[in-house]
Amino acid sequence: MKKAVIIIAAIALSLNSLAQDTYVTSAGVALQNKNYDEAKDDIDKAMGNSETKEKPKALFVKAQIYLSLQNVDKYKASNPFKEATAALFRLIEIKPEYEKSTVDQLLGFAINLYYNDGANAFNNKNLDLAASSMKTALKIRELNRFDKFTAPQQKAIDTITADALQTLANSAYYQMKYDEAVPLLTKVKNNPITKKSNVYECLIDALEKQNKKDEELTVIQEGRKDFPDDVFIRNKELNYYISAGKDDEIVKKLEEAAAKDPNNAEIQFNIATTYLGMASPKDGKKTTGTTDYYAKSEDAFNKALKLSPDNPSFNYNFGALYFNQATDINNQMNAITGSSDADQKKYDNLKAQRDAMFAKASPYFEKAKNTYGSQKDLKADEKNTYKNTLKALMDIYSRLSKMDLYGEVKKKYDSLN
Repeated sequence: MKKAVIIIAAIALSLNSLAQDTYVTSAGVALQNKNYDEAKDDIDKAMGNSETKEKPKALFVKAQIYLSLQNVDKYKASNPFKEATAALFRLIEIKPEYEKSTVDQLLGFAINLYYNDGANAFNNKNLDLAASSMKTALKIRELNRFDKFTAPQQKAIDTITADALQTLANSAYYQMKYDEAVPLLTKVKNNPITKKSNVYECLIDALEKQNKKDEELTVIQEGRKDFPDDVFIRNKELNYYISAGKDDEIVKKLEEAAAKDPNNAEIQFNIATTYLGMASPKDGKKTTGTTDYYAKSEDAFNKALKLSPDNPSFNYNFGALYFNQATDINNQMNAITGSSDADQKKYDNLKAQRDAMFAKASPYFEKAKNTYGSQKDLKADEKNTYKNTLKALMDIYSRLSKMDLYGEVKKKYDSLN
């Protein structure tokens, strides 16, 4: 009895497997006749069998059907191309050379569909889905199945792959996953297809966030060489040298930028303030180049205001140039402790120089005061500069004994507190 049962079971299993193979065949015929519902039903029945679902022919037919369903309105929303791609991956694992030419063409369709899916997700700010889709597109490319494609087809695949990697990198970057983003962005910038200034911008910023200063500078210098006119990269270079305290390098880079963009007031202003900082270092130690720095700062301020005469920040900082020099002279006056005629003469000469500097500073502070004072809803930094402008003017008018002007400015200053 036991033998009979075993034989009958074996026969039943064989017949069942044959039935599933028939479903694979009928599914293929239905697909050829564009009977998509029938094709899907039959291949789903075939794939429901544990033996049949691993057969190369079944996987091959399923991939064809499910890729076709992507173009059918009834099914496209469910993204059947993803099941098709999974079938292709499994087919290649089981039997890599099975219907290779057609399978490779199907993979070409799949990589396009995954790329489009990832691009749409990225544009809709669904960065996790964008990353997942682009990873699958890259996985398809890594199969190296497109060597028999025509040159234009291979170029298209290479472009899709490069763009997929860039989108994957950007997804990590915008999620602030900098450890993931940096190596990806590095690959992207090294690919001629995607070697663009915005890639450098993201990579530089990511390295800055990681505080990898040496690597950041290397990429900045490379970016400046490849995209010398990119403002973002130029500013990152300047900020790098500013944070490193390398004033000479900053000035050199600014002067280069000014030569290329002579009508850029901001560049001239940055040159002016850099020289002003060099003339008035935070440690208070003057150098033999201080006078020259002041002169160069003055020249750059004049150029900046010629291009943008009503900019209150430009005017305030230009006033500060003269005010700082007046303060230095005032400190020299205070250092005179003697009462001889020579000491008095020196004091009087210094006072005349100081007052001349104050007189130079006041028109620029007045311009800044009037501009800021006429504006509504000043930002916090603008309001702070406005207050410093009023304080400077109060100091000037007090020392020059212009008490009527001092009183007017003090009223404005008190109204801010």
